[in-house]
Amino acid sequence: MKMHIREYNSSIDRNLKLTAEFHVPSSPKPLCLFFHGWHMTAASSRKAGSIQPLLEDFFLVNVDMRGRGGSSGKPDASGHELIDGLDALAYAEGKWKEKVSGEAVFAVGGSGGGGNVLALSGKAPDLFSAAVSWAGMSDYAAWYRGDMKGRYRDEMEEKGWIGGSPDTNPGGYLSRSGIALVGNVFTKLFLIHGRKDAAVPVASAEMYEARAKELGKGNISVHYNDMGHSSMEWRLALAHLKENKSLPRIPGKGRLLVHSFLALRSFWLVLGEPSEMGYADYTLDGRGNLESLSFQRTSPAGKEKSCLLRLLSPGGSVVVEDEKGKKREASLISPGKNYRDFLFRGEGSFHVQVFT
Repeated sequence: MKMHIREYNSSIDRNLKLTAEFHVPSSPKPLCLFFHGWHMTAASSRKAGSIQPLLEDFFLVNVDMRGRGGSSGKPDASGHELIDGLDALAYAEGKWKEKVSGEAVFAVGGSGGGGNVLALSGKAPDLFSAAVSWAGMSDYAAWYRGDMKGRYRDEMEEKGWIGGSPDTNPGGYLSRSGIALVGNVFTKLFLIHGRKDAAVPVASAEMYEARAKELGKGNISVHYNDMGHSSMEWRLALAHLKENKSLPRIPGKGRLLVHSFLALRSFWLVLGEPSEMGYADYTLDGRGNLESLSFQRTSPAGKEKSCLLRLLSPGGSVVVEDEKGKKREASLISPGKNYRDFLFRGEGSFHVQVFT
C-alpha cells in the first residue's frame, strides 16, 4: 500500500483543482470512496484513524471536499461537490487501472461525510455496490433547525455551503438531503447511528429508516447503538461491504428524481445549480445505453438555466426539444475518451432523443 496525494480536474468545472489521497494497494482491490467529516479534511481523517480499517481490503480514495484541504472552490454541502468524489474514482481507475479489481465500488463516510453518502446514494443510484453512512445527516433542514448552538449553521447559511436558511431557501436544503431521494436508492446501504449523538441527533437515521420502510426499500438497513457521534462499528460496516459486491441494476425504463444531478452508468444529467430539482423519465436500449430522456423541472424555472447531459456510450448525437416541441441547441463540449458531454440551455422541461 502506498499513498499518493494527487491533484485532478473536475469533469464539470475546469476551473476547479481538486485533491485526494489515493491509497494504492500492492495487489488489485476494489475501489472505495471515502468522505471526510464536516469540519475535516482528507489528511485529518487519516490522522484520526478514520480510514485505517478500510486500507486492508480496498483501493481507498480519500477526497478533499471543495474548499478544504488542497481542493479549490467553495464547499457545496452534498450538491455538485459530490461529483468531485466520482471524478476522483475515475482518476484512480485511469491512473492505476491494474490495481483495481472487479466491478464492485463502495462508498463510506461519517458525520458530514455520512450525509454525503446518503445524498450520493440517491444521486448515483447504480454506481455503488454497497455504502456505509455513520452519524450522517439525512435532512439538512431538520439538522439546521436542531443546531441550537449554531455549530454548523454558519457554514450552511452565512458561508454559503447551502445558502440562506430552510425558510429562505427551502429548495437548497431539500435538494441536498438524502431523505428526499430514498426512492432512488438501489445500492445496498447501511446506516449506523448512536442514540446519544448530540452533533447529528439519532432522529436523522430514524426519519431515513421510516421513509425507507414506507417505500419498501429492503436494500437499506439501519443499526443503532448507545454511542455518541463517534458511533462507527467497523466490524459491522466491513461485513456489509464485503457481503455486497454486485453493482445494482436499474430498470431499463423508469422515473428517477434529479436533485442537483443524476449520475448513472449509462448517462449523467447535471443541472445548472445545486438547488435545482426535477424528475427524469428515461428509457435504455438493449445494451443499457440511454435512448430517450424526459425531464420535468419541479424547482422554480426563473431565468434560463444550463443543463449538462453526459453519455457514457460510444458515438451518436442528441436532439433536445422543450415542452412545446421547439428544438434547443445542444453543443458537444467534451468529446472525451470515455464519455461525451452535451450542453444546452432553457427555462423549463425538455425531452432528449439519442441517436447512435
